[in-house]
Amino acid sequence: MIFLCFASEQAFSAIVENLTIGNAKALSLANAVTADPPGVDSIHFNPAGLALMKGRKSNLKIMAAYLSFNVEFGDYSPEYQERLDALGLEDEIPNSSSSTSTLALKIPGKEKPEEWPLPFLIAPLGGAIYNPPGSNLTFGTAVYTPMAAGYVREEDDPATYMGEMLAISRITYFSPSVGIQLTEEWAVGVSLGLSYFGIGGNTRLRVPHSLVGLAYLLSDQFTEQNLCVPGVIELCDGELTPVTEAARLEFYAEDTLSFSVNFGVLWKPVPWFSWGAVYQSESENEMKGTYQITYSDAWSSFFEGIYESSLGQAVNVLLPLPTGTQVEKGKATINLKTPAHFATGVSVQVTPNWKVNVDAKWTDWGVWDGITVEFDKPLDFLKIAGPLSPYATTDVLTIPRQYESSWNWAFGVEYQWNDVLALRAGYEPRKSSIPEDKRDVLLPIGDAELYSAGFAYHLSEDQLLEFGVGYLISTIDVPAGTSTNANSTDESINILYNPYAGIDFTGKVKGVMVEFSYTSEF
Repeated sequence: MIFLCFASEQAFSAIVENLTIGNAKALSLANAVTADPPGVDSIHFNPAGLALMKGRKSNLKIMAAYLSFNVEFGDYSPEYQERLDALGLEDEIPNSSSSTSTLALKIPGKEKPEEWPLPFLIAPLGGAIYNPPGSNLTFGTAVYTPMAAGYVREEDDPATYMGEMLAISRITYFSPSVGIQLTEEWAVGVSLGLSYFGIGGNTRLRVPHSLVGLAYLLSDQFTEQNLCVPGVIELCDGELTPVTEAARLEFYAEDTLSFSVNFGVLWKPVPWFSWGAVYQSESENEMKGTYQITYSDAWSSFFEGIYESSLGQAVNVLLPLPTGTQVEKGKATINLKTPAHFATGVSVQVTPNWKVNVDAKWTDWGVWDGITVEFDKPLDFLKIAGPLSPYATTDVLTIPRQYESSWNWAFGVEYQWNDVLALRAGYEPRKSSIPEDKRDVLLPIGDAELYSAGFAYHLSEDQLLEFGVGYLISTIDVPAGTSTNANSTDESINILYNPYAGIDFTGKVKGVMVEFSYTSEF
């Protein structure tokens, strides 16, 4: 529950995977470039493509991206509405809306995410290659961003119980690579990626569980009947309810040296056809970070009274109770995998002017069955969850994800208008690896569609200008009780965190990417 946002790395990847690399050709062809590698950025898409490049070339890029996140909350299910009515409570969440396009970014050297000052993210990137004269080896390196995204929601936004601020960055700052022309038909390549991986954010927390409702009801009855005995039985602080804020969490973590390896192969038996494949290895990220949980007055006063009472001290011997402290902070460690990725595709020159690219891609998100977080001390929140959930102890939390490895297609087409200008377009249906029963408000995404277009223009024999623009859209519809990560009504499995229990919601993510690239001799 506490570090649920670490589990959002997968969802951000599903949104921006390959989109923030900054390569205009790849974007305009909807990333269908495994058999038609995009210059210096072959380092990422297929290192074998480096072998096609000769001489010395530099590549400078400008990437700009706009993202918006929207959530519409509906009504409670009749069952849950009856529970609230029985407790005499009202919730502000049903029939409300959440919307943000304010961006945040986790930057190396900064502990906390930075709210981006512009309405869109913009970043300069680049790389270079060198092919020794007469050699079949081409060497290269590039700076690129496999993932860079984040948002900031207003403090009173109804979606802030699953993310008020969230930012994730994976920046490959050094990528020594080599492409080898084995024969006239075959080329292979390999690249080593040294990357920074950072994540951070904050969120409000609440616990809409019947056990909290029962505690509220007992507190109300004890107060009404004057049954509380100071120092013996303290159940008369009735401010903590299933629909009120229980705490606020801040967390920041990073791994400054994350390794990955890309292997590529390219086969071109005839001038009009090529086949390519790339394997991007799984990488381990040992995230070191800090956290702070600030409990609400309602939480602290309620549990402090219970803990300090004679009855509470007796129970605490057998079952650890929350102490009612106001602030808990410290260090945490999480080992997070970036899953392996495989892509294969063909590029066919159908006519002298028309070329068609088709890719099939697979990402092993099935490795995200559960994520374990180790804290430096027992936490009050986990003292509640530990006895009720197999996924938690007082200082260790396993966040169940149960994602699925998935395949998706990508299609690109290029039309050679004349000797210096080529027009491009693409379509990529991006199948989500998040099952329907795991979708949430933190990142309200499901299956997505990418539409793209662009062009390549040769300014001269040694100068190439490329442009790409893409539009991404994803929508979800999550009826009450259908997601164990957000609104489950099965209280035997929603112990860890389920802030919108019993509420319908829909979500939409939209993105616009614009990328420029300039390649020249140096």
